Amino acid sequence: MPARSVLYLHPKPGQRAALVETFARIDVPGHAMRQEGCLGVEVQVPPDADGPLLVTALWRRREDYDGWLANPWRAESTAEIAPFIADEQPVGVVYDVVLAAGSPEAASALAALRSAFGQRAEGGA
Repeated sequence: MPARSVLYLHPKPGQRAALVETFARIDVPGHAMRQEGCLGVEVQVPPDADGPLLVTALWRRREDYDGWLANPWRAESTAEIAPFIADEQPVGVVYDVVLAAGSPEAASALAALRSAFGQRAEGGA
């Protein structure tokens, strides 16, 4: 059964842009996508500049997410983002996906985001 991981990261005041930039620079979504069973990753920000980042990922199954949690790179990346987050120990939740719907437009939008994100992570636009 597919699973969705949900993680809220509360940036320190004035550090949201630095947190997002660090996610892009170290390519957290790209590393997650290389983890077996990761189907997609999103980093989302609210209109409120002091609001939390929402990081979600879709996994083929819950065990694939457990593999991500055990990935040594993840521990290294946590040290990179730690200076920007207020949470001492961010807590995530994993949901089992029991119903889903989508559209070709949504898939195209996600592909465009992935493309733009990849260009930034490689030093492009």
